[in-house]
Amino acid sequence: MTTLAHAGHPLAPHDLMTAWNSDPILWVGLFLALWLYHRGLRQMRARTGQTPGIARWQLSAFTVGLLALFVALISPLDALGGVLFSAHMVQHLILMFIAAPLLSVSGAPLVVLWALPLRWRHWIGRVAVRLRPAWHGLSQPLIVWLLQAATLWLWHLPGLFQAALVNEWVHGLEHISFLLTSGLFWWVLFRPTKERGLHYGFGMFYLFTAAIEGGALGALLLFSNQLWYPTYAPYAEAWGTSALGDQQLAGAMMWMPIGIAYLILSWVFIVLWFHALEQKMTMPPTEAKR
Repeated sequence: MTTLAHAGHPLAPHDLMTAWNSDPILWVGLFLALWLYHRGLRQMRARTGQTPGIARWQLSAFTVGLLALFVALISPLDALGGVLFSAHMVQHLILMFIAAPLLSVSGAPLVVLWALPLRWRHWIGRVAVRLRPAWHGLSQPLIVWLLQAATLWLWHLPGLFQAALVNEWVHGLEHISFLLTSGLFWWVLFRPTKERGLHYGFGMFYLFTAAIEGGALGALLLFSNQLWYPTYAPYAEAWGTSALGDQQLAGAMMWMPIGIAYLILSWVFIVLWFHALEQKMTMPPTEAKR
C-alpha cells in the first residue's frame, strides 16, 4: 500500500495512474511463480511426454490468478486502498474470490514441484509424508470454513484493520492470510471425491452458509451509522465522497455481489447434486455400488 502503510503523502486523484507498487518482493515473487509453473510443465513434458493431471485450462487458471494478484497488489488499486475503504475492499475481494479459487484449481503445487531439483523434491516428499496427519486435520471442511470465516471477521475488527493500514508487515500478513485461507476454502470445495453426489450436497451447504456469514459482515458495514475505521476519515473527501459513504459502499460490495455469487454457485451445486443422484438411481445395481 503506497499511501498509509508506506512513507509519503496521501494519494491524490491526479497521481492515481502513476501510483504503481514498486515493492521488489512482489514483482520478483509473481515472476518467479510464473517461471516455476512454466518450467514445471516443461519438465513434466520432457520426462513423461505429457502433463499428467494438469489440463490446459489449469494453465489459464494459474495465469489469470497471477494477473489478479498483480491487479490487487501492484496496480494503482493498491495505493487507492490506502485512501478509500471501498478500494481496499475490492483488493480483498479480488484476493479471495478471483485469485484464490483460480490458483487453488491450477494444480500449482504439483507443477512447481516438478520445476525443482530432484534432491529438493525428495526432501519435500519426506516432509509431506510427516505432515500428512496434520494436513488431513487442517483440511477438514468444517475447520477450513471456520478458518476462512475467522480470518475475514478478525481482519475487519477496527484495531487489526487499522494496524494493517499503518504497518507494511501487518498489511502483508493480512493479504497473505486472506489468500491462503480462501485458497484452502475453494480447494476443499472443488477437490474431487469418490462420492460426487454427497460432495455436491455438501458444497451447496458450504457455500450457502458462507454467503450468510460474509453477507452479515457486509450488511453491518452498509447499515452502520458509525465509522469503523477513522484512519480513512481525512482522505475520502478528496475523492468526492464521505468516509461513512465510502464505508457503506464497501459493505454493499461485500454483501450484494459476493452474496449473489455464492448463492448462484449454491444453486449450481444443487443442480449437479440432483443430476448425480439421478444418474446413480438409473445405474445398474452393480455399477451403483462402485
